[in-house]
Amino acid sequence: MVSEIEIIMLLIGFILLNLVAWFIFYKKGKRFALRDRLQKADAIVVLAGTRGNIKFLDGKIRTAVSLFHQGWAPYIICSGKFSVKVTETPNLIPLEELKTAASNGRIQEKDIANAAKTWDTNLGAKYMRDKALAMGVPAENILVENESLHTRENAEYVLTLLKKHHFSHVILVTSPFHQLRTYLTFAKVFQPYDIEITNYYADTGEWHPATWFLSKEHRNLVSSEVERIKLYKAKGDLL
Repeated sequence: MVSEIEIIMLLIGFILLNLVAWFIFYKKGKRFALRDRLQKADAIVVLAGTRGNIKFLDGKIRTAVSLFHQGWAPYIICSGKFSVKVTETPNLIPLEELKTAASNGRIQEKDIANAAKTWDTNLGAKYMRDKALAMGVPAENILVENESLHTRENAEYVLTLLKKHHFSHVILVTSPFHQLRTYLTFAKVFQPYDIEITNYYADTGEWHPATWFLSKEHRNLVSSEVERIKLYKAKGDLL
C-alpha cells in the first residue's frame, strides 16, 4: 500500500510540476506583453485592431485614456484605418480601394478577399477618438491617423505626425499579445530618428500573460504572432 508520506510527496511533486509549467507559460506571455517603467512622454500612441473581439480594441483606448488622465503624456495619437469587424453592420473598405492598395504594394493580393469581407472602418482611429472624447479627453489633445492598413504603416504614418509636432518620445499601447511585434516594427521605423518608445500593453480584460495559455483562442493568437514575427523579420520590417 502507498503510505501517507508517499501520497503527500506525490501531491507536492504534482503541485511543483504545475507551478513550473505555469512559470514557463507566464515567461512566454511576458515576452509578448511588454510593459516598461513609465516615463513622461510627448504622446500616447494607441493602435486600432480587434482580432474579432471588441474587448481588445476598447481595452486599448481605455488604457491610453487612463495614461493620459494620469499625466504621462499630453496627447493621444489614434492610429489605424480599420479593425476586423465584430458586428453584422460593418463599414467595409471598398474592393476597388483594396485592389489599389495591393497594386501600390501596401497589402498583398492574397489578403484582398478576406479584407473586403472583414475590414471595418467603423472600428478605426475615429472610433477610438470618439471613445476618448467620451472619457473626457479634450479634442485638441487627440491626433488621428486613419489611413494605415497594417502595423508598419501605423509606424510610418505616426512618424509623420511625430515629426510634424516635434515629438521625440511616445508610450506605445496595443493588445498584450501584439505588443512585441508592434514595438519591433515601430523601433525599426523610428530608428533613424532617435525617437524613444516606452511599451505599455493594454489592459484588455481578456488576454493576460499569466493566464493566456488557458484559452485556445489566446493560444492561437500567440501562435499567430510567432509566425508573423518570423515572416516580417525575414522581410526586414522588424528591428
